[in-house]
Amino acid sequence: MKASFQISQNKSHFPQIQDKLHAKSIELEFYGIDPKVQCIEQVELFFNRPTHLSLNLSIAETQYYHQQFINKSHDIASALGFKPNSKPTSSTLVVLGLGAGYHVPALLNKLNYIDVIIIEQDQKLEALGRFNIDLETIKNECKARGGNLKLFKCKSYSDFLDSLASYSSERSCGIFSDISLFRHYNCQLFDKIYDSFKEWRNSFVSLWGFMEDEMISLKHSYQNIKSLKNFKKSDFSFLESHKALIVGNGPSLDLIIDDINKFNGIIVSCGTSLSSLLKKDIVPHIHVEMERSKDGYYIKENYLNSPLLKNTLLITLNTVYHKTLRAFKNRLVFFKANDITTEIITKEHAITPLYYSNPTVTNTAMSALVSLGVKKFVLSGCDYGFVDEKLHHCKHSQYYNERDDLSRCRFTGQHYVQGNQTERVLTTRIFNESRKAVESLIHVNPELSVENISNGALINGAIPTKELKQNSIPFSFSLFENSLKAVNNLNHISFTFKKNLDRCREILNFLIKDLKKTRTLNELKSVLSNFISDLESNSNEREVMLVLSGSFKYIIFGVFNHTNHIPEDKKEDYFLNIKPILCEIVTKIKTEILSIVRTDREI
Repeated sequence: MKASFQISQNKSHFPQIQDKLHAKSIELEFYGIDPKVQCIEQVELFFNRPTHLSLNLSIAETQYYHQQFINKSHDIASALGFKPNSKPTSSTLVVLGLGAGYHVPALLNKLNYIDVIIIEQDQKLEALGRFNIDLETIKNECKARGGNLKLFKCKSYSDFLDSLASYSSERSCGIFSDISLFRHYNCQLFDKIYDSFKEWRNSFVSLWGFMEDEMISLKHSYQNIKSLKNFKKSDFSFLESHKALIVGNGPSLDLIIDDINKFNGIIVSCGTSLSSLLKKDIVPHIHVEMERSKDGYYIKENYLNSPLLKNTLLITLNTVYHKTLRAFKNRLVFFKANDITTEIITKEHAITPLYYSNPTVTNTAMSALVSLGVKKFVLSGCDYGFVDEKLHHCKHSQYYNERDDLSRCRFTGQHYVQGNQTERVLTTRIFNESRKAVESLIHVNPELSVENISNGALINGAIPTKELKQNSIPFSFSLFENSLKAVNNLNHISFTFKKNLDRCREILNFLIKDLKKTRTLNELKSVLSNFISDLESNSNEREVMLVLSGSFKYIIFGVFNHTNHIPEDKKEDYFLNIKPILCEIVTKIKTEILSIVRTDREI
């Protein structure tokens, strides 16, 4: 779809450009020769080898409702000519630099860009671009295509990320399914955005969660309520003088695992690293778990119930499977931040949610220990990536036991990041988000001393080191005894979730009515986008947002992805076919939530 764009010479909007001569002087200063020719040539070169990312949601056998929709809509899209690796029929465009502006209409004439986001940091160049082209005309064209145009004035990388987050909340997460990045000129900011393209795109499509996870949280929290402890009144101040070794299960654990028993600080195993340690006769002082699925428990059941752990302290979250708690005599349970159960309970009881505890268990470990007063850390096996895709975990772990279910897991790197002991390492979306969560935790706790002995990703704020240094004060299990005795049960805590889930069902009823009224694909996209936007902007109903927004983000992302890669003349057929399926899935979600409501008084 091509459009004819007007060149604007309306100087009244931009008083800093007095006339054509003034504009020419700026152009000569910045471009040297005719900027229009340069802009058009740059666009032609760009389309010879476009900087573009597409992300397709995978098909999987699962009972999750959002995945059911993705599977069924994928079948429909495939029958209509869906080709995930094809040139997109529509996309999002991020333009780094407005400059003279001539490249913007040229780009839109080459491809059906729907959402156009222009980043400019130079006020003079912004004025030049506004003088040369009519951005309002381009904005109206984007709206006619079903999107919008935004120009953000960014001075830093964080400004850029904040601006993009704001725009995606306003529009839809679906804008990230296909996205082109056009760099008009080089500067430090634009180079950072360009070099980090895959990293920031992946961040915006990660950690959404989904409805079933929150339902599991409600069930498990109800089962775990008698095991919850009020440890905030207990004295763990003695931990401040000790160093904690956070043992992840990354491949670099192999490099120091034989030295861990010589370490005289606090040894903290995380998730599957427990099996690696126990195989080397290393008994951790603390073990940390955060997986909520019961499958996660049964995969590690033999290790979790090892008699060697009779004194080991379990640190975990309220969301975990109840048998995980029962495997340990000593345990501390933290309330997970951004969790429906925690949101409900904090309105009635004075509890402190644990932030920076996602997305991997090493995040829970470090965040919980900081909360207990630990100031000194060593990170081992916290690679958040790998040098070799075949060597993705410690060789002593369950991942390399052919009789273990974990041996079927495969890990594929998605992009490179700077390495801690090597030049660069491959990382995945989840590993990279985990690394960034550690960096955020360090940033908000500047008093921490963190050494990174892992041969994985560089962690900003942590000191790269190759030696496992000893702590000045030895640690032993006995130091926990008095503090754990003072921990009180929280048997008085109770909570009900019927009202919150009834509200979810009420909102879903409105959604079904709105979906049934839609007459076009763009209207359906708009209804879903507005639904998510309304959920996330209503701070008074965070519980409802936590239950619903993730699942519907996956749904709308799938719709965007499919419609970007099917022929234009098939999009109407796609809409007509997926509309009843979507209404059916929303009805199923509503029914599932009702079944959980009925258990409120039974659990």
